[in-house]
Amino acid sequence: MQRLYLDTKKLDASCRASYGLTEEIMMENAAMALETAIRHPYPLSGDRRQPQKILILCGGGNNGADGYTLSRKLRFDYDVSIIQFVAPTSALCKIQAERAEKCGVRFVKREDLSFYDLRFADIIVDCVFGSGFHGEFDEKTRAAIGDMNLCECYKIACDVPSGLREDGTIADGAFVADLTVTMGAFKTCLYSDCAKDIVGTVRCAELGVNRRLYENSNNSNLVKGMLLEESDLLLPHRTVCNVNKGSFGHVAIASGEKQGAAAIAGSAAIRFGAGLVTLVHKHSSKKGLDIFPELMVSSQIPEKANAIAFGMGLGFEESSSQEYFDYILAHANIKCVIDADACYAPGLKSFLEKKEKGVVLTPHPKEFQAILKNCDLGDYSIEECVLNRIELVEKFCRKFPKKTIILKGANSIIAHFDGNKYKMFVNPFGRPCLAKAGSGDVLSGMVAALLAQHRKTIDAAITASLAHSLASAKIKCDFSMTPYDLMQALAEL
Repeated sequence: MQRLYLDTKKLDASCRASYGLTEEIMMENAAMALETAIRHPYPLSGDRRQPQKILILCGGGNNGADGYTLSRKLRFDYDVSIIQFVAPTSALCKIQAERAEKCGVRFVKREDLSFYDLRFADIIVDCVFGSGFHGEFDEKTRAAIGDMNLCECYKIACDVPSGLREDGTIADGAFVADLTVTMGAFKTCLYSDCAKDIVGTVRCAELGVNRRLYENSNNSNLVKGMLLEESDLLLPHRTVCNVNKGSFGHVAIASGEKQGAAAIAGSAAIRFGAGLVTLVHKHSSKKGLDIFPELMVSSQIPEKANAIAFGMGLGFEESSSQEYFDYILAHANIKCVIDADACYAPGLKSFLEKKEKGVVLTPHPKEFQAILKNCDLGDYSIEECVLNRIELVEKFCRKFPKKTIILKGANSIIAHFDGNKYKMFVNPFGRPCLAKAGSGDVLSGMVAALLAQHRKTIDAAITASLAHSLASAKIKCDFSMTPYDLMQALAEL
């Protein structure tokens, strides 16, 4: 896992104070990281040829100064041009621009940028605004960056792409990067849902000291959350031989109006290690559920079930979810997954207040909107639930301690408050092929399987979310994936 910060200005300052560094030394290291990204092999228009013509877009602040510093490091090895969006304004930017000029770097004003410059560029490096951006672009800047985005070349952003704000929202016409070299530490804005389409691959640069020293230079609690990595995936491998199916738990999946959703969740649970899975269909015909030979079907919740998942296709009648709320409250040792239709249930707030622990909620933004409203946490739009998701998830977790939530999205958030410490994790591995009916049902079944296998709720949520996303990366076609393709891909992890 990697630490995530809302802002790294305090880390920069404490790093300089703690280790005797200067802004200039840190700037030289930032430029060196950008230089490494250019000199090392990288994908360029589908081949591995070395770049020749490089355009560096420079603003007037210290992000622009990074660009000027980079230009003199590349001078003579490449055809380098500085595109000046504005004249240097910060002291360091003025110094670095002067040094670049003395090295013979070509300067071009934004308004003098030619079609030739853009047409034959191999790399464009964005050093215009960085993490200091707020508000909107003026019309000329938006048009110029728009021209850059249309170029079919490799694009690198310094720190964060220009137009990406600290809160993770993006301005109209933001720079679209193939690679973002962020400085010092990873920032939360890089992992908002809307940022995913403009940051490309994200790489963190060290600024003169090891990143651990940099991050530990400030004693204040500046960490906003943790960024999950592939190495954090702990699959439910079976390492003990003297076992039986009961050793791996019994999952009950509530089946309701849309039986297919429950069947998908049940199939995912059995494939993710649960020893037994029963589809519970209480009120109408069970016809059609018998085509899943690996799943049992019952009109009652099995006595030995130790995890229940409900809401997927269950229906919106109040009694549908309330039966499960009541059953789980009467059986304190049962853990549960709440998804889909159950997020709208009027009894949800009361249930969350009474159920001490063992609960995982897996909403998408619309369902999260309903949860917040049902639980008297506010009436937000779906857009607000996406844009302000970090704050709203924390608000929910602090209201309902010991409950775990997976807020699904392009970069899903997993969070939990144990009553003392709040923990938030970001899963950056989501892929667009998951935007399809049934994918969420697979995730709910996977979480339930891990809960049945006695995983803690936060561990089950992290592992299921990571496995769900990483399995989707095994699917070659980005539009044809079915839930059963996704389940099959789990075996390849």
